[in-house]
Amino acid sequence: MPEFMGKKITRAQESARIAYRKALSKAVRATAKDSGWRSVEGCLFQERSGWFVSVSPSVYIFEEITKATVSAKPMIIDPIFWDISGLPENQRAPLSFRFNGAWVCRPPDFAEVEISEQGDASTIANHLLMIADEQLERVVKSWTPHEFLSLCLEKSEDRNGYLASVVTMLVAMGRDDEALTTCEAAIMKDNMGGFLAPEGTFAEMARNWLEARISARAVN
Repeated sequence: MPEFMGKKITRAQESARIAYRKALSKAVRATAKDSGWRSVEGCLFQERSGWFVSVSPSVYIFEEITKATVSAKPMIIDPIFWDISGLPENQRAPLSFRFNGAWVCRPPDFAEVEISEQGDASTIANHLLMIADEQLERVVKSWTPHEFLSLCLEKSEDRNGYLASVVTMLVAMGRDDEALTTCEAAIMKDNMGGFLAPEGTFAEMARNWLEARISARAVN
């Protein structure tokens, strides 16, 4: 009998939950059509007013629970990240790349909403879409870059857990010196920033990029 963290279910129950998760993913893709949302890997995403918003269904296997996890990030930060990491060609990638690409800024989830499992997968997908619309409006109407930055810092265990998002947001806000200080502090703590390339860790690449950028500005 499968068990997870003290919770036990039968093989039949496990198979049913996995089948439901697959059905929901398919239903989300169908529901997204003509809604303004796009779908990838059973998740919804959309760009609006300079924000990239994603809403992902999370199906629990060992409990009859489905939740919508919501995240948002300013569209401006990924291009800065790609400049820092030497991947400017990523700017030509489709919008979905900002969600499932390997080299992108990861924003923390800012909302988690439980979805009623009453009804079939299509009904639940429609509920997910309603939640997505509500959260999108929340972001567009009330979110600011300062709030995004504060959330990234708040969700970081050591204030560097979302280093790429923090540094690029600071750069976008014109706070290069603070971004440089953040990178130097991360390097002192051996914090890679979640990315490693032949040129070094993200923290090292960002430090070098910022030093060159600040020096060039001083000369001009």
